[in-house]
Amino acid sequence: MGKLSLASFSWVFSQGELEAVASIGVDSSLTWWPGAVGAQIKMHSVDEAKPDRKDVAVPHQDRESEDKCSDKKSPKKPNMVSPLTMFRYSDWLDKLLMGLGTVMAILHGISLPLMMIIFGDMTDSFVKPGIESNPGNFSLGNISAGNYSRYENLEEDMTRHAYYYSGIGAGVLFAAYMQVAFWTIAAGRQIKKIRQQFFHAIMQQEIGWFDVNDVGELNTRLIDDVSKINEGIGDKIGMLFQAVATFLTGFIVGFIKGWKLTLVILAVSPVMGLSAAIWAKILSAFTDKELTAYAKAGAVAEEVLAAIRTVIAFGGQKKEIERYHKNLEDAKRIGIKKSITVSISMGIAFLLIYASYALAFWYGTTLILSEDYTIGNVLTVGVLQ
Repeated sequence: MGKLSLASFSWVFSQGELEAVASIGVDSSLTWWPGAVGAQIKMHSVDEAKPDRKDVAVPHQDRESEDKCSDKKSPKKPNMVSPLTMFRYSDWLDKLLMGLGTVMAILHGISLPLMMIIFGDMTDSFVKPGIESNPGNFSLGNISAGNYSRYENLEEDMTRHAYYYSGIGAGVLFAAYMQVAFWTIAAGRQIKKIRQQFFHAIMQQEIGWFDVNDVGELNTRLIDDVSKINEGIGDKIGMLFQAVATFLTGFIVGFIKGWKLTLVILAVSPVMGLSAAIWAKILSAFTDKELTAYAKAGAVAEEVLAAIRTVIAFGGQKKEIERYHKNLEDAKRIGIKKSITVSISMGIAFLLIYASYALAFWYGTTLILSEDYTIGNVLTVGVLQ
């Protein structure tokens, strides 16, 4: 199953996306979500945020205060968040829903290899009577009165395969619906808790904290970035388990049906895995920059609308519009680069997929001619791998 891109599971969240998911300690400090892995940001008092008075000669405290302020203003590298940390706000019901959703996702993933097994057997049922009637030619030929007896069981075989397909389709319908439903409900419940604790953490901060944190940007983080978290812990996790189940089951079926052809196709898998990993790394970097740019634009809009009377009174509309457009231009430039990267990566991925198809059918033909494989085996292994 070399065509499945498993490297898309790169959970890299920017500090702005997860920094709001916090809990307040007794010492009035704000524990950010990345801090659950190891970091806590201590909120300073209002007196520490004030400028130093020249008539008070406390040089050591002055230097310490300046160092703290410079640490606040310096840009910080986005923190890596482990997959398990994202589910820290789930309770027992959420874990139950995610477990059931995972089981449904695995059943959904197994359905594709099973369908390809039936497809291969059905292909052999079509081809076998023609081979028996004319061993030197792999075509069905014309059904005449002399060779009609060889096709008497064909309709019965097709009816049986139709039942198999219908059963798999009904199972996939149920499993796919329950997979998405369970993961979506669990994600919605957790996102509700995250929003509540984010807002509660903001309300518990001292006034000086809002002097160094833009209120408009916090509102954008609360709406947009938490929605990104919702997308990350929702049905996409179910799709990941579905892809893993298809990946592993496909390899098992491939080695059972034709281990020689499977090993040959595996030669393309490392190249596909490497390209998928590089694509995921670049995409996560562009996504983080895009979120930061839109958050700055949202902060400008919030600031201007909150003081719209003052802006109009001093005739600052044009200046504020230009400032807002500048932030949007940054987001637009990053979005264009992101789209180009995604398009090129998808093109390379499909190129490798079709190249592996060509390799599978070319080598499969030699195996058929050597009478090691049937046509159904080559189709099953070639399409699955």
